[in-house]
Amino acid sequence: MKQSTVWPAYLVAAACFVIALISSIANIALIGQVKQAQAEAANLSERSTSLARSLVDERAVLSDVFDSRAKHHQTNDGEVITHGSRIYLALHDLPPPPRGKIYEAWTLAKGSSKMQAAPTFVPDAHGVALVVLPADARNTVEVAVTVEPDGGSKEPTSKPFIDVAFGSE
Repeated sequence: MKQSTVWPAYLVAAACFVIALISSIANIALIGQVKQAQAEAANLSERSTSLARSLVDERAVLSDVFDSRAKHHQTNDGEVITHGSRIYLALHDLPPPPRGKIYEAWTLAKGSSKMQAAPTFVPDAHGVALVVLPADARNTVEVAVTVEPDGGSKEPTSKPFIDVAFGSE
């Protein structure tokens, strides 16, 4: 008689074990999903912060470019714009650079005889490029753009197709 009353207890214990095992497996899977969701949320937060910084930077550029105190130095392909200490290249109708080549901006500081490398760039599909140059406009007398090997150069390897002198104003 004792044997027949023990089986239901074993059966209940086995069912509890199976339920605990299934719950543990489900819990492990949910923990993995939570970690993945947290990583995605962190990536989205980082991207959002980066986009917000970009938007602030772009607003500052637009504010500088359209400010009435900005100085615009015309070229055939656009203009060099100075505002306070900042320098911008606003170019249009630029063809894509030849294969294996890239456009590179250059700046010449007051009292220097050597051009300093500035950013490399390619225009968008419409031939437009707005490039922020790292040089200080108050100490720069010339801006040039050349076609360089992909990756840029330490010094110009071709004749500038844009060359604007402006530092003596």
